[in-house]
Amino acid sequence: MKSAYLYLMFPFSVAIARADILANLSPYLNSSRPDYDPSALEPDLSEMNPRYAPFSSADSDLGVQQLLNSYDGLPPVEFYFKTSINYTDNIPDINPDTNTSAWLWAGQFDVNWSPLVGNGWYLDAGLGQGIYRYEGSAPGDFENFDTHLGLVKSIPDLDDLLFFVRYEFQRITADSLSESNYSAHRIRTGFRKDLLLSSRYQLSAGVDAAFDLSAKLTRRERNQYSADVKYTYWFSDKVNSTLFWNGSFWDFNNTEREDVSHTFGLELTWTPTQDLSIFSNVFYTNHNSNTFSGFNDFDSLQVGLGFGVNFSF
Repeated sequence: MKSAYLYLMFPFSVAIARADILANLSPYLNSSRPDYDPSALEPDLSEMNPRYAPFSSADSDLGVQQLLNSYDGLPPVEFYFKTSINYTDNIPDINPDTNTSAWLWAGQFDVNWSPLVGNGWYLDAGLGQGIYRYEGSAPGDFENFDTHLGLVKSIPDLDDLLFFVRYEFQRITADSLSESNYSAHRIRTGFRKDLLLSSRYQLSAGVDAAFDLSAKLTRRERNQYSADVKYTYWFSDKVNSTLFWNGSFWDFNNTEREDVSHTFGLELTWTPTQDLSIFSNVFYTNHNSNTFSGFNDFDSLQVGLGFGVNFSF
């Protein structure tokens, strides 16, 4: 009986050894990737002692002409909070072959600061904390903390191509901030570019590479190579829709494991005020790994509705 018991338990023990928290949570961690906006690197001058051009007979055609003074102060610290209710058909599990649908509450708080260092270089400092809670699934609940420090530069000679390099620290906990299931120190670098830009739409793309310096459990140490494309269309000044794709290749340093992940998303956003946004979205993720018996392969569909608030000082 003992040998039969061990034989039956062998496949399950392999699943525990091979299944990886990173693969299970990958649909929910995409927001940790940098998404720089060139306009966000410029200080907001609109309220810095505005002056007005002399009135003329052409004002009825051109509108009020406002002159902006140069701004010598430091940019404000930006705070952003968002919360959403989501429904997913595949919650995180030890065995990704087990597909269980559930409601999910997600909350994210971010703090960012990007002062001008000099010669077109901006400091990029920030931290974020995400909390994820599943309906009736305490074992699946987790938190994701990340912080970063780096530099960003816009390159005018290359049509305002954005280059960035940053140090990142990420820590994942499971329903307890004192116990970490995963943590990693890494260096990430890459480029972002606006490909098409008009008053109604924007097409942008980016590539980046992230190299783990160390990770909790050496088998989780990896290098990640990613690309993304994003298209945003403004139906009006307050309503826009964004369609995007993100693809990643994970090359693990201390094993022969290699993963390929694709995430597709569509989001509709309404901004009734400058500091408030209400959004709905749908995400589809396909994740494939060369681990034994496909223990880290899965598909996930998620739909959500939420709102975000941003402020600065």
